[in-house]
Amino acid sequence: MVNINIEVPDEVHKKIKILSAMQGIPIKELIVKALEESVKNEGKSK
Repeated sequence: MVNINIEVPDEVHKKIKILSAMQGIPIKELIVKALEESVKNEGKSK
């Protein structure tokens, strides 16, 4: 696994923190799932 450091706006951080709490998963897991979906869908759009 690779570490990636990014800066996100405070409002985005607040939203993903709430979303991850609602889903009962860590922020890291939420972001990894979102990235996996994005990459998977990218292949479908072409």
